[in-house]
Amino acid sequence: MLGAFFIAVFPVFCIALIGYLLTRKTDVLRHPGMPILTTQIALPALIFYSLMTKGLPVGEMLELMLVTAICVSIGAAFVAFGCRLFKQSPCFYLSTLVNPNTGNFGIPMVFALLGEEALATAIVISSTITLSHFTLGITAMSGEAPWRKLFTNAPLLALVAGALLSSLEVSVPAPIMRVVELLSGVALPVLLLLLGSSLATLNLRRRSELGVLALLSLYRPLSGFLIAFAVTRFAGLDSLSSLALMLQMSMPVAVMSYILTLRYGGPSERIAALTLTSMPVSLAILAAIFAFQDLLV
Repeated sequence: MLGAFFIAVFPVFCIALIGYLLTRKTDVLRHPGMPILTTQIALPALIFYSLMTKGLPVGEMLELMLVTAICVSIGAAFVAFGCRLFKQSPCFYLSTLVNPNTGNFGIPMVFALLGEEALATAIVISSTITLSHFTLGITAMSGEAPWRKLFTNAPLLALVAGALLSSLEVSVPAPIMRVVELLSGVALPVLLLLLGSSLATLNLRRRSELGVLALLSLYRPLSGFLIAFAVTRFAGLDSLSSLALMLQMSMPVAVMSYILTLRYGGPSERIAALTLTSMPVSLAILAAIFAFQDLLV
């Protein structure tokens, strides 16, 4: 079983490693157009194409979003309580410890471990976490609620458009769908390349907090898994959706949390370190989910 897990995740880490090495040696992935290509073109195309072709009903999609939101809410309550207990401000830890890296790491990993049939589910979960980043994350860090930005968020707009057209059984012309299909094929490799690139550019000078980093690195993936496991016992999701949710919620600290922390003047060096140190813990949990999936659903 461990060999099967390694075979499944090997391409994911190979592509991320290429992104890491490219960024260490060249400026190819540092071009300002790369994030635009990913977030404004390739990822929305992948979301729209997956929803249109995988036939995920709107009711199931909304249920999945609600279950994911419940997981996030429970996680936020635990983090807020923990910060109060240890007399720490929760501003920069709510999003960091609650919102996992479901985008450029989570979607490819679910695709690798559960197959193409789980892709639409992974995308819906990731879109919900993205929504959490732009609501819970930014609101906690800045004290302001940037609701207007949600209406210009291309991945969320693609999610809404795909869900509506799919539910209404509207047929998109074949030439347009072919264009969307080709663009969607760019998304997973570019997401992984940018993941490797982001890890290569993190600032990790703060190495005097190994105990704190170890504790928080363990907490993020483990708490995400335990909360998702508990919630899926009562949510009534099918086995594939339950596994996808457990995998996605077990992901490491998101690079987006580091970016937002840096933007709003938080402990960016600590959060940068957590994006790396939480990854081995996450991988161990993912391997356990993959090995014992029949017992978890």
